[in-house]
Amino acid sequence: MGNRFPVEVERLLLVAGWSPGRAVEADPCLAAWRSLGLDAEAGPVDFVREFDGLFVRHPPYIDAAGVRHWDHTRFDVAGSVQGISPLMHREYSGLAGMDLYPVGENRWHATLLAGADGGLFCGVDNYLLGYFGRLDAVVAEICRGVRPVLVGEWELGSD
Repeated sequence: MGNRFPVEVERLLLVAGWSPGRAVEADPCLAAWRSLGLDAEAGPVDFVREFDGLFVRHPPYIDAAGVRHWDHTRFDVAGSVQGISPLMHREYSGLAGMDLYPVGENRWHATLLAGADGGLFCGVDNYLLGYFGRLDAVVAEICRGVRPVLVGEWELGSD
């Protein structure tokens, strides 16, 4: 199709329902971000128009009892906003040094958060991890099973 994504990544995205030029309605995402006090218009709106609603199965995987269990990412702004507490959102944004916009979930327990200036972060418990680079490159890294790097953590029990 194109050179935007590596062939294996593009195949995973196509299976998940993505297509070049995909543009879903962003109003529900903007409203969800506003519920966290975020300036929705400054957020990664183009990113969610293209990827919101996709459930992507990708490496790594494990085989257990004859069944292959893939890792997965769900791009779902509304679900990730509902699943994050305001305290966690503030802590993650503080560690990143910028407003972070919830955009999905990875492996059922990591909240994906996009920075207004690019990059994608993963919030897990009191840890913030990050992928750095253009969002296209980050999506490709996720789909290839690349792990994010530790950005920081906050002390549990902090207010």
